[in-house]
Amino acid sequence: MRKFYIENGLGSRQSLNGEKGIFLSNPTGLGVNLSPSFADIHKGFFRPISGDSEPQSTIAGDLVFIGDNAYADYRAFVDWCAVSDDLFLIYKPYGNTEFYRKVRINYLTKTELTDTRWLSVPMSLACLTPWYRATPSKMTMSTEEGNVMQYPFSYASDLIYSSSNAGSMAVDLGTAGHIPAAFVLNYSGEIINPKITLKGSTTGQTYGVCALNITLSAGEQIEVSTRYGNSYAHKIDGSGKVSDILECVDLAYEPFPRIPVSEDCTLYLGADEIIRGSATVRVYYYYRSV
Repeated sequence: MRKFYIENGLGSRQSLNGEKGIFLSNPTGLGVNLSPSFADIHKGFFRPISGDSEPQSTIAGDLVFIGDNAYADYRAFVDWCAVSDDLFLIYKPYGNTEFYRKVRINYLTKTELTDTRWLSVPMSLACLTPWYRATPSKMTMSTEEGNVMQYPFSYASDLIYSSSNAGSMAVDLGTAGHIPAAFVLNYSGEIINPKITLKGSTTGQTYGVCALNITLSAGEQIEVSTRYGNSYAHKIDGSGKVSDILECVDLAYEPFPRIPVSEDCTLYLGADEIIRGSATVRVYYYYRSV
């Protein structure tokens, strides 16, 4: 059975499946809403010209408050929504995978109790993001020592297998979703002038390079995000203080690349000296409809 939840920016979640007296009924807007434009090139032929743009989606439905305290439950729900500016609709169409979508309330139309003493409230939510997985895929990049194996070598018992075919401080990122995926790379440890490169595994195309003119000491971190609407380069010192380091980014390259839907990629981390720290990569896959 499909399930819906709504979550605020504080991480508090409300079920919309009837367990606690609130049920989302008659949901609409869960599919794909595109508005492509075309150029007429005559004789029944058309060429798409609209690019990747699409109209803002709206999800609507009826919030039904069930039970003897429907009015009080409605007021408690509105108060809960007002606690945080951020709201996320969570959708689990089947199985155990949850998908998130950041939303804002367009309206909650309060009505009167029905004959069954239920309160049905038409609701409309403006979508601020596509759907994305609740938990991003997380991978580790590390410096490998010894006789590191890189495919297509044959197996030998004294070889150490890499987390990527590319070898040390690299990770393979697979394709998924409907639009280019974003990633967040966090590196901890000493490093001089780190350089993060995203390349296509099949074509070898370089999709972007985030080259940073910066030196880190032990205990310090850098974090680079290519998320839509939240791309950044940060330094985190030993006390946890976060500083913007965008001025350290070499803008001769595309500094915030994203993983295309057309081919798997490899993410590399290089530097001017030997890399002695480690990194993690979180990948965010986005879907137009799930």
